[in-house]
Amino acid sequence: MTPWCQLYNKAGERVEYVLGFDGGGTKTELIVTDLNGTELLTDRGGASNPKSLPFDSAMRHLTDMLDALHGKAAYLPQQCRGICIGMAGIYMEEEKRRVHEHLARYYTSQGWPAPLISIMNDAEIALMAGVGDTQGMIAIAGTGSIVYGLTPSGNKYRTGGWGHLLGDHGSGYDIGLQTLQAIMLSYDGVLEPTLLTELVLAAYGFESPADLRSYIYEPHIDKQHVAKFAELCIQAAEAGDSAARDIIGRAASGLADLTEAMLRKDEAFRRLPIAVTGSIFRHSPLFGERYREQLKARGIELEVVSSERKPAYGAALLAVREWNNKSNSL
Repeated sequence: MTPWCQLYNKAGERVEYVLGFDGGGTKTELIVTDLNGTELLTDRGGASNPKSLPFDSAMRHLTDMLDALHGKAAYLPQQCRGICIGMAGIYMEEEKRRVHEHLARYYTSQGWPAPLISIMNDAEIALMAGVGDTQGMIAIAGTGSIVYGLTPSGNKYRTGGWGHLLGDHGSGYDIGLQTLQAIMLSYDGVLEPTLLTELVLAAYGFESPADLRSYIYEPHIDKQHVAKFAELCIQAAEAGDSAARDIIGRAASGLADLTEAMLRKDEAFRRLPIAVTGSIFRHSPLFGERYREQLKARGIELEVVSSERKPAYGAALLAVREWNNKSNSL
């Protein structure tokens, strides 16, 4: 937490601040910054993505975090100038409007002035965190995957991000599913023995790969559970297992396919950087290497930037920008 003295300016006035939320399907991350983008506080709460759980439950997790923040004497709601929330899968204006109205009611129902509120998808806030601007591209490889881009003229494009059944090439789910399939193909004798089998049996306490069938078809198993197997695939790949390395390579190629398709949508992207982020990039150096190799093999010369900032920080920067735009227009 930021020291108390940093929450006041030289005149002894309370520092105005903004909130940047990364609303995910398993957790929500919050970063608070001042109006210069200096990070003041970070927090984490429950899932807040309406695509992953009922709307009321998602919003309750958000307001719980706001209650906790504004309950601190240093973060009076009257000093909050802006909120930006990025949510995976939120693209339709009606979806954004519903979240916006809920947050506005939260403030006005308590007699507080509502700050500026912006609702965006997760790719937009990740792009801002990655390249410090919303011009460029970002390739996200986490539980799901997407390539998102915004041109200098304001055109927005996307490839992928259609969910685990329709897309998500190069994602943790993609890698996890291929891991499970490789284990069963090895068990059947189609593929050579693989370290993946040993790691999965040990991690889950199975006696045989055949036990996977009972586990994976249980009603409560969803894409998050399948994506968890990507961790073991990355581990096996780092140990040199050929089946695991092939899976990582194919997943990286799938994400390169999405990137190449993005370049065909607008030539402006060839002159802009691409940020890469997500748990697969963070935990698998091999995935990043294969992704870059695939781009080069296709004759694609891009500045590839590893995003070190959390998407929630990008959301906070966008909230700062919205406030500055409003202030400058007055």
